Amino acid sequence: MRIMTSAALSPGIILAVLAFFTTSILSARAAAEPEKSLVTGAVQFAVSREVYTSPESFRRAIETALDNLEAEAFAIGSSPLNLAVFPEYTSAFLGLSFLSPEEITALSADPAGNRFLMSWALRMAEPQIISIWSEISRERAYAILAGSTLILDTDGNIRNRALLFSAEGELIWTQDKVFPGDPEVNLLKLKSGRISDARPFEINGYKIVTTICRDTYHQEWEKALPEAHLWIDIKANELPYTRAYYNGALAERLPNSPTGNGLTVSLSGSIMGFTFTGPTEYLKDNGKSSRIISSTGAENKNAVLVIALSQ
Repeated sequence: MRIMTSAALSPGIILAVLAFFTTSILSARAAAEPEKSLVTGAVQFAVSREVYTSPESFRRAIETALDNLEAEAFAIGSSPLNLAVFPEYTSAFLGLSFLSPEEITALSADPAGNRFLMSWALRMAEPQIISIWSEISRERAYAILAGSTLILDTDGNIRNRALLFSAEGELIWTQDKVFPGDPEVNLLKLKSGRISDARPFEINGYKIVTTICRDTYHQEWEKALPEAHLWIDIKANELPYTRAYYNGALAERLPNSPTGNGLTVSLSGSIMGFTFTGPTEYLKDNGKSSRIISSTGAENKNAVLVIALSQ
């Protein structure tokens, strides 16, 4: 049998053969590549007076939590992380680090009666909060939904605001709580956000929507939030934990929303006479109800949970 050399082939045939093999190679390579995923880690952050002794002690607690989260992601084969999520109020108590023990006692006894002291502490804490989370997210090279904090708006109103930092350390998204609970209204005179201002954010090509604790119990969000890959509910549940209470939140919202995946991230620990409990959970909508895929214990402090979504 005579083998044809390239000299025996016309230029047109050569180009056709090269195009065929190039296309085949690229197609095979694309098929072999894994689908792009969203790896999200949640921290059931534990508050305590010791955590908020200083900005440095707060940062150490955050760094330790993220070390544990990264170790968990590596252990289950889901690293690297794309997004870390902390619960409501994670940064809200940092203002205590700027007060004396006597001032903290007075504020704990009567927050509403010490409004000036509270406002001063919040103003002192805000730049520290922004700086700490910005540096950590940039150094870790993944986005961080830093739970929420209490901030003063330009009119001096207190707001419960969620903060998202990019992998480059930029504050790229915020959202204010819309339906505050009774303690927030009575003790803090919290100013509500507007549901119409809520918007999604995107990480690694995945659209994510967020609600803050009591907001998630309101059915309005099912229509207000757009279709997304993941719905995150950040919570600071100061009521005694019950399964029914949690079932009434994100688990109830998912089936009637355009989003099929949910992540509830809860605060833990005790501070200023408040004790926070509740699980951190990954939920999936099965068409009529929500099913818990994975969960931490309701009483666990600083527990971590990692999930991976694939398109």
